[in-house]
Order: sequence, then C-alpha cells, then structure tokens
Amino acid sequence: THYSLLIAHSAIMLRLIYLVLLGNYVSGLSNPRWSTSVDRRVFGASTMASTFAILGGRPDPSIASYIDPNTEMPKVTDRVYLDVDIGGKETGRLVISLFGELMPKTVENYLSLCKDNSYAGTTFYRVISDFSIQGGAIGDPTGKSGKSAFGNPFEPDNFNLKHSKTGLVSAVRGVGGGVDSRFFVNVNDNGGWADDRYAAFGIVEQGMDFVKKIEKVDVKPPKNSPIAEVKIIASGVIEQT
Repeated sequence: THYSLLIAHSAIMLRLIYLVLLGNYVSGLSNPRWSTSVDRRVFGASTMASTFAILGGRPDPSIASYIDPNTEMPKVTDRVYLDVDIGGKETGRLVISLFGELMPKTVENYLSLCKDNSYAGTTFYRVISDFSIQGGAIGDPTGKSGKSAFGNPFEPDNFNLKHSKTGLVSAVRGVGGGVDSRFFVNVNDNGGWADDRYAAFGIVEQGMDFVKKIEKVDVKPPKNSPIAEVKIIASGVIEQT
C-alpha cells in the first residue's frame, strides 16, 4: 500500500543519513581519510529520487550537477602563487588557478588571503603520501583551525566539482562544517573520498613537481606532520595579462 511504501522508504532515508554521518565521523572534518568504498552519489541519488517520487517532492538538484574536471574544466578567473620552502634547503613556487565563476565566495576568500600575503609563515602541517598535502592554517600551526578573509568560517559555495584530477585544491572544513584559510592539494586522480564533503575551488597549474616533493617528505605520527618544516614563505596574486 501507499502507507507501507512511505514507511519503507522512510527507513531507507534514515539508513542513508546514518551512513553519511558515519562517513563523516570516520573521515574527520579536518582530517580526510579513507572511509568507505560505497559511492555515496549513486546510492544517495537513487534512494532520494525514489523516496521523493513517492512523497511527491523532488530530489536535491545538486545531485545532477557534478562536474568532472577531466572533461569539463571550470573557467579560470584568477591565478595566485605560493612560494614554499622545504626544510630551509629547497624552495619552489606553486601557481594555482582559481575557479571564480563556479566558486565565487570560496575563491574570493582564498584570493584575498593570497593578495594580503596572509599565508606567509604558515606551513603544510599534514602530508599523506599518495593522498593529499594540507596547509594554510593561519594562526594555528597545529592545523586545527584557520582564519578566513571574512573573519569567521563560512559555508562553501557548493560541492559540485569532483575530485578526480591530481592537483585540485580544496577547502578544508572545520568542526562546524565551515571553511577558513586551510586547504589541501589532491595528489591522486582517485580522490572520490573528498566528493560531497570538501569544496574544490582551484587547481595547481604549475609546480606539481614540487608538490610531489612535499608529498615525499618524512613525517612523524600521529598526524603525519613533516619532520622538516614545509613553510609557505610568500603568497600573492598573478596579474592577468
């Protein structure tokens, strides 16, 4: 009956919510880790679509708006740079292209921080080989918090860009779910663990060879902190020509 179907699909929705919450608990909002091989998009989309069809509503439109950067790279609106030093022995520059049309507020935040050289003195505080390098915790070298250009953490624009390309730059989320100055660089084409949880807003255009050097530095437990400090010594905006 219609009533029985409502009960059944309500149970499915509760199960879906439980799995998402469990995934967030396992991954950690500010420390992404492998959690589950389940494709949350496929499972979530099919479950929600069938449930909303019975209830007479519509699924969240964001389910159909994912962008694969391998086939549809977002428009680049700005470019910034980070000059990075590894252990006082080697320096390199990362040039990052920003997707201001897709992620206007998130890009505005990152662009402002780079323009003001706010990242100077911050570090890459967590390095996980073949996974990601995380940095940009302004005011907190432990990486537990950061500071946005707006003062307080804020919600990212969307989670539409899939983490399916090496070099994508995404905003780290804090305990409350908002983003600040922290970011990570994806160093693997298979970054599906970050989809739906972290907002990609740019990509390393130049300097991936140096990112790979950072990725291979020696680290210490329990947080995979580099033994030799990996420090951002300057940041800025590259003027468009």
